[in-house]
Amino acid sequence: MIMRSHFRPIKATHAEPRLRAMSVGFRAWLVPFKRAGRYGTDTWKQPNSSLLTASPCTNLRLEIIHPIATGAGMVLSYSGIPRPSTPPEAPLEVTEISERSQSSRWLSRDDRIRILTLRDAGFTYQQISSQLGFTYRQVQYTCQNEQSTPRKPPGQRPKLSEEDMDNIITFISSSQRTRRLSYKRVIEELNLPCGETALARALKKRGYSRCKALRKPPLSDDTKRVRLAWALEHVNWTIEQWNRILWSDETWVTPGFHTRIWVTRRAGEELDETCIRLSTPKKRGWMFWGSFYGDTKGPCLFWEKEWGSINVESYCERIMPIIDGYLRLNRQQGNYLCLMHDGAPGHASKDTIAELHERSIYPISWPAFSPDLNPIEMVWNWMKDWIQERYPDDRQLSYDALREIVRASWDAVPTDFLKGLIGSMQARCQAVIEAEGGHTKY
Repeated sequence: MIMRSHFRPIKATHAEPRLRAMSVGFRAWLVPFKRAGRYGTDTWKQPNSSLLTASPCTNLRLEIIHPIATGAGMVLSYSGIPRPSTPPEAPLEVTEISERSQSSRWLSRDDRIRILTLRDAGFTYQQISSQLGFTYRQVQYTCQNEQSTPRKPPGQRPKLSEEDMDNIITFISSSQRTRRLSYKRVIEELNLPCGETALARALKKRGYSRCKALRKPPLSDDTKRVRLAWALEHVNWTIEQWNRILWSDETWVTPGFHTRIWVTRRAGEELDETCIRLSTPKKRGWMFWGSFYGDTKGPCLFWEKEWGSINVESYCERIMPIIDGYLRLNRQQGNYLCLMHDGAPGHASKDTIAELHERSIYPISWPAFSPDLNPIEMVWNWMKDWIQERYPDDRQLSYDALREIVRASWDAVPTDFLKGLIGSMQARCQAVIEAEGGHTKY
């Protein structure tokens, strides 16, 4: 009998486990290693299930020792006994099969230890492949490289660590100025060891990208309360009720591209204070006034330059008669419309209100700074996009040429588009309610 004292303990290293042959018994035993303690009498323990094999090399007992998931540990060694001259037959049963599929490219350290152990025992590549469930090429590669620890996957190491990305995002999100910085400027200010493409890719993985800043008016707490009250009052209106509103407004039109500001943000941050663009009045351009109800375009007016700016006198003189005549014409046809215009000084002055009442026109109440609730704002955007697409570089158009272009864009607005805007009114009111009177996506 071979006593436990016949074995000498040595420490396991990162090298592959060694196979030791011992002359005892009449059959070959392939015993999987299991650690139960440390340097004690119960250090080595026979598992309940072992790998049994019949071997042509009788009078040999093969004990396979490997430190699976233990790091440094103990192995048994007995020297002086030669390896079998012929490889043993494949095991009849394998109790531990790697969870990795055959198609997996990278094997774990434990997988490689099993392969190298069986190879040291004399098994062929095909036998190891069939018993452990790996491909032939995986077994061959592991044995030829004789490395139990898997190599790291190839590929360039990321230039920006997770800590770097946290600092970058904190910097970008800190203010309105940093939101508007281009990737090039961010790299320069933070002295980052990467290019614009690498930074854009890293930010995209975190959900950030360059987006156009939404143009929104400033909202005070009082304005938010008025907006919320208006939305609550009208959120349950029907389409028929919305169709009886004559939406009207003015817009400044210039040829060429719209002015755009891009900010770095992620989804859901479009209404963040650092990501929006506050509306400011334009100092130059040409003004166009228009109106519509339901899916029908109403009267429009190209504001002549010699008329000057819109004020109480010019509004009552130029636009009021057009509105009055159009409403009277619709009333004669049984279509009773209600005027909507915003709270611009020319609209909301006492003289203007008195003139409207004298003409039996009673506009719908309207909260200040609420272009998101006025669907005609989307009509202006549609017209400007139409002009930009056809005249992207014609910034020096004459006054007469621009007037023709603006009128053509107004005539081109499709009726289905207008109908869709009216259908969005309930959603617009609901968005204001959810934002508690704040900015919405419209």
